[in-house]
Amino acid sequence: MALDLSDSAGEDLSLVRKQLDTDGYVVVSDDELGLPGTRLRDHLLRTYFTPDVLRRYPGDIPADRERARDVVEYAWHGETPALTEHPEIAIEDRGGRPERREYSRTPVAHDPLFASWIRAALSLVPVYRRRPRGTFGVNIFRTFTNIVTRPHADGEELVFIYVVDRAGTGASTSLFRPEDPGTPVHAQRLEPGQLIVFEDARFMHTTSPLIAPPGDRPHRDTLVCTADYPQTYGLG
Repeated sequence: MALDLSDSAGEDLSLVRKQLDTDGYVVVSDDELGLPGTRLRDHLLRTYFTPDVLRRYPGDIPADRERARDVVEYAWHGETPALTEHPEIAIEDRGGRPERREYSRTPVAHDPLFASWIRAALSLVPVYRRRPRGTFGVNIFRTFTNIVTRPHADGEELVFIYVVDRAGTGASTSLFRPEDPGTPVHAQRLEPGQLIVFEDARFMHTTSPLIAPPGDRPHRDTLVCTADYPQTYGLG
């Protein structure tokens, strides 16, 4: 059963949506979304950030990144989108890589806590911009050194970056206007429980390398998701 976010977060959502609409990006926390932050993140770590779920794929960049993937189909019914698994999860012609990349599916739509996070993320989309149906790409990433290799865009409508856990410092996420890649519009090290969402067409984005904590290995566990354009995955 999905969490009911309407009472705890509804009053703040209109302001958050307005900021996303005006500035093209917004940063929010679990509390602002009405999510049970610690319980949610503990569940994600126990269920998805595990050796049984995460794997390294040949040719992935950075090479030491571990990942899992799903694509969820959503259909709006009032303020609550229904979620189902979409049959296709491959990535093609994204982030400057034109090849088709195939992955094993890690289904998440059936998971009440994960589904509640997806619904909370989609609730940030201004109402007038919502399509009746769409797809939401889910990438589950664990990184250890470099998080990305260069500023890039994903070629989708919206990008969501949510930090589940982190050891070490660094890892500052920056947004740049494509016409001015030397001047960040926004730069911030996201803490666990924080989510940044931005319009992909308005920004290039990157994240700085992780810096190891004293005597330990760094890591960063994130959900990096996309609200896709209609042409990315067909809807039957």
